[in-house]
Amino acid sequence: MNVVVDTQGVQALFERVLPMEAGSGREPFEGFATLCEGLQRLGVKPGRAVLVALPNGTHFVALVFALLLLGAVPTPLPYSAPPGRIRRIAKLLGADLLILPCGAAIKALDAREAGRLSSELQWARLKDVVTLPYEPGEVVLLTSGTSGIFSGCVFDSAALLLNARRHAASIGQSAADRLLINLPLFYSFAFVAQLLSSYVLGNEVVLATPPFTPIHYHRTLLDLGITLSSLTPVMVTALCAADLDGLPPSLRRLTIGGDALAANLVPRLLARNPDLELYLTYGLTQAGPRVATLAAHLEPAGRHASVGRPLPEVEVELGGAPGASEGELLVVTDTAMQRRIRAGEADRLPPLRGQKRLVATGDHFHIDADGYLFFRQRNPTFVMRRGEKLCPRSICEIVESLPGIVSAEAWVRPNAGPNDEVALILDVQSQDPDLNERALRQQLAGILLRAEQPDRLDVTFAQHAIWQKGRR
Repeated sequence: MNVVVDTQGVQALFERVLPMEAGSGREPFEGFATLCEGLQRLGVKPGRAVLVALPNGTHFVALVFALLLLGAVPTPLPYSAPPGRIRRIAKLLGADLLILPCGAAIKALDAREAGRLSSELQWARLKDVVTLPYEPGEVVLLTSGTSGIFSGCVFDSAALLLNARRHAASIGQSAADRLLINLPLFYSFAFVAQLLSSYVLGNEVVLATPPFTPIHYHRTLLDLGITLSSLTPVMVTALCAADLDGLPPSLRRLTIGGDALAANLVPRLLARNPDLELYLTYGLTQAGPRVATLAAHLEPAGRHASVGRPLPEVEVELGGAPGASEGELLVVTDTAMQRRIRAGEADRLPPLRGQKRLVATGDHFHIDADGYLFFRQRNPTFVMRRGEKLCPRSICEIVESLPGIVSAEAWVRPNAGPNDEVALILDVQSQDPDLNERALRQQLAGILLRAEQPDRLDVTFAQHAIWQKGRR
């Protein structure tokens, strides 16, 4: 059985986790052996995928490492995922067992059976799910961006740990750090670059739960002596807008990843925090996830719009005409996903390049003569909305799967407001004359996440069914 974590290392991590939020105490760590036994009684065994729909906290950490030690396959989900979304993911990935908080509603999941796993956790066995075999030691991470909404990236956990080590080395992370995890742990960055890196390096961890507010974040850094933190560009923009970007001196390192950060904010952060090490990062789930890092505090202003150079053993190239200086970024790495599971297609394996795999990012970059990566634009198929990378076509595919829907078309337009926000517009052709906007929104609320909900929804009755599903 390919288990890459060990009991001693897991227990050592538990001792270094400093839970911050209410309801996230040390009880899951103290009852870890009982948790493992309970999972085994539920049929959890090597190669069995288990859906994890928990917020940040010690319950999440204990459950994920229990599954890894048992050789099972943890699959973190957005803990706010609607029941319809969970059922679809379960069927796609062949995972019928779901672990969720005791306060979460079970009835809407239409579970075959359910029960208590602990005082704070419950389980549900979902109906009509054909379980699929995985290899012990694998992990499934979801992505709503480049691979569409309903897709899972299957990784060897050893590769994820390797990616975590490379990331940590690129930012100087060490066992002496106290790291704040306030990004959702179902994000690949938080899961790999923060949680798994803490397991391998031995640093302390403070767990916080979303949502992010500048005042709460600032107070957390100050009160708990945080030395290392990671934010998204949306969070940084909010921090600057609140004039709270003068950070406590205890914070030695800040990484900013996700969508491209406005270059004018980099000198502002550095000027207000002269002793801060500021790292701009780039990655995507399919690559494992970390790809490149820029140590902005060591670079001239002309490179503040860059995400740096690739991590060691990571190669990059541009798609398109040979010799082009701009194009879609292609990543070649030994930490890439082993395969992708996506609705409507057979499992897809990334192309091999020797012992590595090639991943197309969907993002367009310029690479300068020194090998620095400069983000230009996202593939038009993908947009950033409310801090999430979305695929409008995938949203259309979900809508078109609903009864009575003939076709759906989605597009975005700039929205009057901060942060370059976009409005999502959905135009739906329906064969059901009784399906109005309100009724359709109720259906979509059971499937789509908040960031995927349309700002404007136009429902048209297609009296003559001349439209075909999937037509654009």
